Amino acid sequence: MTDQRHSHQGLPEFHLYGAAQESSRHQVVRTARWVTVAIVVLLLLGLGWALLVRRANAELLAARAAENAILQVHVVQPSAGGYEPKLTLPSALQGIYEAQIYARTSGYVRQWFKDIGQPVKKGDLLATLDIPDINKQVDEARANFELAKIAYERWGKLREHDAVSQQEYDEKTAAYQQTEAALKRLRDQQSFSNVLAPFDGIVTKREIDNGDLMNAGNGGKGQTMFAVAQIDRLRLYVYVPQYRADRIRVGDSVDILRPEAADRPVKGRIVRTAGAIDPATRTLQVEIQVPNADHSLLPGAYVDVALTLKSNGGLILPTNALLYNSAGTRVAVVQPDGKVRLQAVTVGTDYGHDIEIKAGVKPNDKVVMNPPDSIGDGQPVTIAAETAKGI
Repeated sequence: MTDQRHSHQGLPEFHLYGAAQESSRHQVVRTARWVTVAIVVLLLLGLGWALLVRRANAELLAARAAENAILQVHVVQPSAGGYEPKLTLPSALQGIYEAQIYARTSGYVRQWFKDIGQPVKKGDLLATLDIPDINKQVDEARANFELAKIAYERWGKLREHDAVSQQEYDEKTAAYQQTEAALKRLRDQQSFSNVLAPFDGIVTKREIDNGDLMNAGNGGKGQTMFAVAQIDRLRLYVYVPQYRADRIRVGDSVDILRPEAADRPVKGRIVRTAGAIDPATRTLQVEIQVPNADHSLLPGAYVDVALTLKSNGGLILPTNALLYNSAGTRVAVVQPDGKVRLQAVTVGTDYGHDIEIKAGVKPNDKVVMNPPDSIGDGQPVTIAAETAKGI
C-alpha cells in the first residue's frame, strides 16, 4: 500500500487523472447533488407544512375570537307580582270598650262590691261613697226650694187678684225655678255616691279600699277607683309605614301571634283605618278587632300582628338581573335586533331571591340574567338559554 501511495503521491484515487478516475469523480458529485436536492425538498416541504398549520391555526383563532366577541346570555321575562308578603308589627290587646272609673263627687269610700276579674253588668253597683258635705248641701237646697215654692204659689194667688205686680210675681217665679235647679243639681251630685258599671264587662283593676278619700273628677294621682273592660271582643292598633299603606284593605284578615303560643295564631280582621298618614311618624293607624268569646286572650297582652299585603300590580324579577353602578339601578334588556339596551328601573319590595320592579320594564322584555359589569348599550349578544315567562 505504501508503494501505491507513493505512486499516487498521497492523492485519492478519484483525484488521479485518467478515465477511471474521472468516472469516480462524477459519481461523487452526482451523489452529493442528489443529497442536496433531497435536503432542500425536505426543507421546502417542512416550511410549507408549517405555513399551512399556522394558517389553519390563525383561522381557527379568528373564528373563536369572533365567537367570543358576541356575549352569550341567559334571559328571563318579568312576571306579574304574585307575592303576598307579610308585614309583622308589634301591638297590644285592648278590650273593645275600656273605662277608667273615677269619683264624680268627693267623699270617703264606704264600701266596694266588685273585685278584679269579676264580671259586671251595666248599672251594677261597684262602690258607695260617704259624702256628708253634699248631703248637707242637699238639705239646705231642699229648704230653700220649699220656701221658694211656697212664696211662688202664694204670689201666684195674689197675682190672680191683681194684688201684686207682674214684676214681683216674675221675681218669685225665677227664685222658685232657681232653687229647683240648684236642688236637682245637688241631688244628681248626691246620686254619684253610688259608683256604677258603665257597660257589661269585667273589672280589670281596683285601686280603692274602704275609708279612702276620693277627689271629684278624674284628676290627681291615684284617684282611679276601678277599670272595667269588655273582652268578648278585643281590639288593637298597628301603625303601617307610609310606603306600605296603600296595600291595607278594610276587611282583610290578619294573624295575631302571641309569644306564649307562637304556633297557634289567632285570626283578626281590619275594621277601619285612620284614612290619613300621621305627619309626625309617616304611618297609617289601623284598627283590628279579634273575637274572644272564650276569653282566652287577655287585654294588655303584647302580640305581633302579621298583615298580608296585597300585590300592587308590579312586575317581579330575580335580584341577580339588576346592575348597580353610578348610573343607578338598571337592567340589560335584549332587543329584537340582538343588541343590549341598559334600562333604568325603579325597585320596590325586596323578597330575597326576587324583587319587585315598579317601573322600567314590560312583561315581554327579555332581561339578561347575571349581566357582567362590562356590558354596554348596543353590545351584540346571543341568547344561550331562554326561560318561559315567569320566574
